[in-house]
Amino acid sequence: MATPVEIPKQYGDAAECLHAARRNLDRIGKLLARPSAESVDAAAAILREVEVQLGCISVLWKAKHAKADPELKSVLEEIRRDVAVLAEFFSQAERLFDGWIKAIQSKRGGYNKQGQAAGLILVNQVNLEG
Repeated sequence: MATPVEIPKQYGDAAECLHAARRNLDRIGKLLARPSAESVDAAAAILREVEVQLGCISVLWKAKHAKADPELKSVLEEIRRDVAVLAEFFSQAERLFDGWIKAIQSKRGGYNKQGQAAGLILVNQVNLEG
């Protein structure tokens, strides 16, 4: 599956980088709406490009010592909110999977969540005759 990544025509243009980052975040949202191993890998690749784009914007704005266009600032704030939501999403997903895996491992190993031996289950009657 080819990963379409929006790459700005010029990394020297903060506005172009911002708009490319916005479009890439929209792609990530669409990929994560239909989770699969391929979509998660593609989302990670796109997210790395967004990181580069946001880094370029930061460097450009610091180098120019200029005040950014208010419209661009609002796009940047929107991107910051989206990135915060993604960070929380990934954090919660990781906790969910860690807890799920630990629960499966402890149950299979005969232990409870606290690491103690699980209680025995008594069976009323067992018939070993075939």
